Amino acid sequence: MRAAATLAFWVTGVVAVFLTFPVAALLRLATAPFDPDRRAVGAWLRLVARSLLHACPFWRVTVEGAVPPPPQRYVVVPNHRSMLDALAVGCVPGETKWMGKASAFSFPWLGWAFHLAGYVPVVRGDRGSGARALARMRAWLDRGLPVGVFAEGTRSRGGPLQPFRAGPFKLAAEAGVPIVPVAISGAGEAMPADQPFVRPARIRIRILEPISTAGLGQDAVERLRDETRARIAEALGDVMTLVKP
Repeated sequence: MRAAATLAFWVTGVVAVFLTFPVAALLRLATAPFDPDRRAVGAWLRLVARSLLHACPFWRVTVEGAVPPPPQRYVVVPNHRSMLDALAVGCVPGETKWMGKASAFSFPWLGWAFHLAGYVPVVRGDRGSGARALARMRAWLDRGLPVGVFAEGTRSRGGPLQPFRAGPFKLAAEAGVPIVPVAISGAGEAMPADQPFVRPARIRIRILEPISTAGLGQDAVERLRDETRARIAEALGDVMTLVKP
């Protein structure tokens, strides 16, 4: 049964990938004159992500909490344990511009769709690339759109939370916008890192209360980082002493 579910998931995923870019390209072409923020393409990518999560009969997906209502801007910060987290954040309501590793943007079709949506690539470990990516994310914030960054930088591969990087918290403090922590649980059990098989799991996307940055300066970045990590760890039930920032 698990083998059949795994096969069905990957077949559905391959079909979705091949459809993603042509539909995204058509949407971008049709809406470019009146959709400078590329919201139509973003909505399409979120629909694909949610559909793939709900397509597997082994997974029960629930979303708890809510993001601040528009036109408020904010920085979404989720944890990262599985490749399925990239699908899970598609369940976060509203248009959000995501930062992701540059290698994902080089994939044919899917990566091209990321570019069309206005998502921002970054080369892991390259400070210059990181600075340019954060500048592009700030530009989206200045246009009135929320942005999202996986603060761990890479998957924790089923273990406790890894140290959070300072970038998204510096970005939020400079822009004076709140941080919205998101705790994703169950994705690592549904599809463990580096394993292709799906497993029964309950995937929970918990949108936690925003953390205000109003009136805070750059000296508060470390505190914001630690508070965000602590809230996500508490929601996940992690023992944070196992991996210290």
